[in-house]
Amino acid sequence: MGVAARHSEPGWRVRDIDCATMPAQKTSGFRSAEELREILDAALRAVDADPDDGPRLRSGAAPMQFEFTDLKVVLNLSPADPGKHFLRWDFRRAGAHPKLRLSMDSEFANSLLQGRENPAIAIARGRMRTKIEDVGAALSFFPAVKPLFSRYREIVAEKYPHLALD
Repeated sequence: MGVAARHSEPGWRVRDIDCATMPAQKTSGFRSAEELREILDAALRAVDADPDDGPRLRSGAAPMQFEFTDLKVVLNLSPADPGKHFLRWDFRRAGAHPKLRLSMDSEFANSLLQGRENPAIAIARGRMRTKIEDVGAALSFFPAVKPLFSRYREIVAEKYPHLALD
């Protein structure tokens, strides 16, 4: 049996609300830190291999770091040296000197990477924390990251449906 609540406001009729009959809000979460790393690695590999998307993300990928606080996962992303690849990334904590750091929990990251969150609003509301050493890096990153968001959504839809947001 659900918890009942009473809703009463001036000018409104009093009514009982049975919380057990209210629809549950869907929460999509990663099963593990390893799952998050797998999806990010697959999305970045797909972007890196694409002759159009790779250079686009490379142009906005100054050395940066994503931290997923609840799963204790760190992703370092930077442009690759000219040659076979456009991007370089790893999941090590040490050794990175990013110009832009983005810190968030994994549930918010899933929503952001599926294009459901506006980064500027998220920063203003404190859902995503930033440390910026190079303002230009921050300004060029978000427009350039769209291919990563697209690849992430494709991978989630195909292989990780429990993370898909409707």
